[in-house]
Amino acid sequence: MPEVRLWILEDDSELCELLIRRCARQGWHLRAFHHPRAMEQALGESEPDLLMLDQLLPLKCGTDVLTGLRRNGHGFPVLMLSALHGPSDRIAGLEAGADDYLGKPFVFRELQLRLSRLLATRQAARASAPPANPQAEAPYRLGPWHFDPQERQLTPPDGEPLSLSRGDSALLLALCSEPGAVISRQRLAQATGSLVDPEQSRSIDMRLSRLRRLLNQESGGIDSLECLRGIGYRLTLAVQCGAVPSP
Repeated sequence: MPEVRLWILEDDSELCELLIRRCARQGWHLRAFHHPRAMEQALGESEPDLLMLDQLLPLKCGTDVLTGLRRNGHGFPVLMLSALHGPSDRIAGLEAGADDYLGKPFVFRELQLRLSRLLATRQAARASAPPANPQAEAPYRLGPWHFDPQERQLTPPDGEPLSLSRGDSALLLALCSEPGAVISRQRLAQATGSLVDPEQSRSIDMRLSRLRRLLNQESGGIDSLECLRGIGYRLTLAVQCGAVPSP
């Protein structure tokens, strides 16, 4: 069985040491970070199965860190730990993309149960994922744009390639895979690997709005991405799979 990799971003070093020992007894490997910058650097090499995230951090609050993670396409589950645990604090954390929220002080047994539930949900999502599509990494022509999902690049007809985050690239790939079809917010959220309920968060809509603004730059006034309220989204640009960029 693969090792469970937990991360924690928490400036209380004593709490981190305690949790490292407690998690080791469960067979979990916990890696601690005390500053957001250190964790951001580590994400360039790997990512965890689950992140525990403090709200009150040096120079940056946990919800801002979490918003950045979701914006950059990181879909691993996040459990927020915070001494701020009033209703408005919990709502803010969940709206930012947290999968769970636990107030301090807490009992380790409750933390263990919450972590186990999130890990089981992630494992089930991976197990139920459809088999890889042989065309999934093929390039696309969508309207005047060239989209390379493998490189996560979107190239205008006369310009330099634009880099997309993993989340934005996954969304665009899902839309390209079913050109002209209306795709629900739930399915689009699943395409990004996010475990956040799209009915409780606007992160998917924010991503799609960003993609629409980008695609509309070269669409000749045509709305490239149509929102059907309460139903889902549809890519209106002409899509051709396997297209190569113009020389």
